[in-house]
Amino acid sequence: MMGRLSSTTFDVSSLRAFAVRIALGISMCAVPLQASSLAQETSPPQETTAPAQETKTPSKETTPPAQETTTQPKETIKDGYAIHQTVDLGGHIAEHSGSDPMYATLVNLQSGPRILSQSLEMHAVGKVKYPFFDTLMTSSTGYGGDPINVTVLRMSKGKLYDFQGLFRRNRQYFDYDLFANPLIPDGLTSNGYTFPHINSSPHLFNTVRRMTDVNLTLLPISKISFRTGYSQNINQGPTYSSIHEGTQGLLLQNWRNSTDNWLGAVDWRVLPKTTLTYEEHITHYKGDTNWQLSGLNLQLSNGAPVSLGFDNVAVPSCTGPAILNSSTTPTTANDTCNGFLQYHRYSPTRELFPTEEFKFQSSSIRNIQMNGRVRYTDANMDLPNYNEYFNGLSSRSKLRASTVTGYSSAQRINVSADYGVVWQVSEKVSLSDQYDFWNFRQPGNNYLSEVDQSGTSMLAAPGPPSAPTTTVADSFLGQKTQTNTLTAAWQASPKASMSLAYRYRSRALNYSLLLGEDGAPPEGNPYTLDIHENGGILGVVLRPTLQWRINGSVEASYANRTYTQINPRALQHYQIHTTYKPRDWATISGTFNDLERRNNVLYVNHLDHSRSATVGASFMPNEHYGLELSYGYMDVFSRTSLCYAASPAPAGAVGVPAGTGCGNNIYLGTGYYDSPTQYGSIGITLAPVKQFRSALGYRMSAVNGTTEFLNPRQVPGSLQSQYQTPYANIAWNFSSAWAWKADWNYYGYGEGTPIGPTLPRSFRGNVYTLSMHYEF
Repeated sequence: MMGRLSSTTFDVSSLRAFAVRIALGISMCAVPLQASSLAQETSPPQETTAPAQETKTPSKETTPPAQETTTQPKETIKDGYAIHQTVDLGGHIAEHSGSDPMYATLVNLQSGPRILSQSLEMHAVGKVKYPFFDTLMTSSTGYGGDPINVTVLRMSKGKLYDFQGLFRRNRQYFDYDLFANPLIPDGLTSNGYTFPHINSSPHLFNTVRRMTDVNLTLLPISKISFRTGYSQNINQGPTYSSIHEGTQGLLLQNWRNSTDNWLGAVDWRVLPKTTLTYEEHITHYKGDTNWQLSGLNLQLSNGAPVSLGFDNVAVPSCTGPAILNSSTTPTTANDTCNGFLQYHRYSPTRELFPTEEFKFQSSSIRNIQMNGRVRYTDANMDLPNYNEYFNGLSSRSKLRASTVTGYSSAQRINVSADYGVVWQVSEKVSLSDQYDFWNFRQPGNNYLSEVDQSGTSMLAAPGPPSAPTTTVADSFLGQKTQTNTLTAAWQASPKASMSLAYRYRSRALNYSLLLGEDGAPPEGNPYTLDIHENGGILGVVLRPTLQWRINGSVEASYANRTYTQINPRALQHYQIHTTYKPRDWATISGTFNDLERRNNVLYVNHLDHSRSATVGASFMPNEHYGLELSYGYMDVFSRTSLCYAASPAPAGAVGVPAGTGCGNNIYLGTGYYDSPTQYGSIGITLAPVKQFRSALGYRMSAVNGTTEFLNPRQVPGSLQSQYQTPYANIAWNFSSAWAWKADWNYYGYGEGTPIGPTLPRSFRGNVYTLSMHYEF
């Protein structure tokens, strides 16, 4: 029913022939290879109370490459520059069995030649002055077909300027076939036609993300310096999506979204220990994603392509059988069933976010350090032309066709400020205070006009257009948040220190939605909500010996109310980290993190926790061998009351108690979710001689979780899965400039539970990487 969106752009018909070509290329041309690495994108720091949680499916892993030996060729001196260059050329030989979509989702490394990495460094030598740059560095990895490509460029010219540029390309492929899958039961037939299983995710994802960042600083070490920057993030490509209109229609969603950011800034060192900064940020978002009907796998008796939806877990109810003739190609469907003939949606969105920011930091006053920031944003968001068209049949409402047009706009005014000060009262005692303020207001308006056409058969033309039904909505969302944290710190001794903090946070929310239909004045029920939170934090740092360090903290807070069910009223957070170095070449470390959150309100009963514990050891007695060990355990748990409707009802379904306000939902669930995960690794590095270095190891993760199943055909899937990735690599420097490398990675994913009414998701794969490394 759904075709796969290809995740590969390179194919090799014969792995054996390709391996021969790689070997011949290495022996004749002496060219290289090395595992690529990705510079991970970071997001601006934000205050959080919960650690980042693991995803259900394991992430892509890369093998630590065999380390370079200490033998390095001398730099080339040319035209007053010391020049050093490297290049790694080679390729992958990839083979796998089992699920192609899961291999592409978790690994997506394909066979083919690669420019695995290259670098160029130039540094000015001597006393000659050069007009353009004193230092230049550029490097790149992953080009030639890998899903991740990175290029870096850095240039500087003494006191004049400093330039940094970064380009990243990342293909994001996701096809976990249980995601958004209706799980069509076996043997669902009508008039000889069997409704097919959905073997790819109805929300399959296959996009490419291109990120460009450039930053330039003028007069970087002067009293007044200037900074400018530009970044662009483009996300585009095909995905699947869905829409419900009588039945669930499959859509081809063509992504094309981009964000452009401009920065201009001035830094002024007013005093040796005081700096003032002004920054202007401009962010422009452009969303041009569109949706079109896909999945037209049947036909009407007149030959028109049609879809009865992909969510038919029971035979569709129509006037007569759902399938009129199963012997035609394609199969002929009943024109009185719920179905789609045409659908498209387009909603071009534009957003402009100008932000002014003033910052300062100072330590000019004795024993006082302070910093502060004020930000103001006046943003405008505009959807000038919304267009949605449906042509098909929704039999319950006798809707034959519908056209929706409209427009929308909104404004966001955001004011934020923070101020922090530290007072060193004495050699051992300090007091600090951090105040944060955030106030945003977001008014918006929306206009929609809908013209419907009635009918009872998709063979007949839609009826005459109805009079337009108009809807006008005026909305407002505002929130003012103030947080103050007062901390006292005491250095009790060289081996022990502690801190105690009190935190108060207040939130005032304002919301209104006024709706008016067909010219009637907008009406609604605005509301406000005030939330007050009090909390304390105790921190302890211990250093029993010079080799052993322990630090930990305990945080507890309570709020008088919450905005959503899963927001906690009570929170406890415990953290411990310890490091022990019995020798200079040995390090043993461990961590424990426990976040507990509760909202014990009647008919909410929310409880969640995120607990993790890790232990690791690294031993490197000399340059010839080393050992690294790690083990971790994580448990993410959540439970909250929820209302739902299901037919048939799952085993043990509990009816909704009176007075819960669940509307048409007749069952009450727990929303239970638990995913205990264990992961571990071992890595060994061997370098018996300077010219040879190797590494081998094993990594694994295993999840043994469960959740509340509301669908009787639902299976645990990745909640009960295992992922293992053993690896090995070698590097042989047969001269000061040349090195031969080989790398092997094994990827094995399996789910030890029932597969469900779809395709298996397990796979096994090997990726061999051969290369030559050259330095000059």
